[in-house]
Amino acid sequence: MQWKPNKLIATLLGFFLQPLGMLYINRPILAVLYLFAGIAAGTADLVATQIMFLDTSYVSFKLLYMSLCALHVLYLLLFTHPVTLRAWYSRWYSLISFLGLLLMVVFMLRSFAYEPFQISSRAMSPTLNPGNTLLVSKWGYGNYGTYGVSLANRELTTALHRGEIVVFQYPQDPNVNFVKRIIGLPGDTVEYKKDSLSINAKLLYRKYQSKKGADDLYREVLDDFEYGIYVTPSRPPVEGIVVVPENHIFVMGDNRDNSNDSRYWGFVHYDSIVGILGFVF
Repeated sequence: MQWKPNKLIATLLGFFLQPLGMLYINRPILAVLYLFAGIAAGTADLVATQIMFLDTSYVSFKLLYMSLCALHVLYLLLFTHPVTLRAWYSRWYSLISFLGLLLMVVFMLRSFAYEPFQISSRAMSPTLNPGNTLLVSKWGYGNYGTYGVSLANRELTTALHRGEIVVFQYPQDPNVNFVKRIIGLPGDTVEYKKDSLSINAKLLYRKYQSKKGADDLYREVLDDFEYGIYVTPSRPPVEGIVVVPENHIFVMGDNRDNSNDSRYWGFVHYDSIVGILGFVF
């Protein structure tokens, strides 16, 4: 009995699951090429969204890639003849197995290595702004899982540093992830005022840069990190002095007068830490 790929199935696979579409029509080399092309198209979209001169209505690289693959599959089917012996990788159980393996790899990478998060507020401006996509490094921070599924919660094995940007589960709602900057480590005495920040009685260097609307832009230096912060002169000051307890950190947003952070709800326990910022797109 001879077999030839079904055009509808091949086109749908080519559009939604590009490598599987190529496997289905017996083109394994093209399947590998489209796998890497898909990664490149997704990366290009992440980079493109951060280029300010691009209009928000630009055509997605990923969408172009999906459409191209579907058309390529249809074109190749014009030259595909029925075969007597169907390749094992084109059979339905092989395609499902490949899909399951791919999903498992993605799930494990997001759970234990790197996971993307998107910024939706201005709490970390000017460093991070709405629309930025973060790739967060998770290995060594003990809180492993993704998509709301927790796989393991281990002790912290990677050292934390003042000035690092950390992603953590919001203490008042663990289902929500927050992004803030580490200001104080266990044992630190943190004193925060409207116009200054001190760690263990040492005043952090802060220099005025410019006016940005209602905000004043400063450069601040904390240990090995230098970054921008916003201060809103019209906002009433939030001031205090705290000692960070064991196995906790004190965090603040870079948009100092527009950030819901440790000044309002307290410290972040090590168990709540998801990871540290790796890359920004």
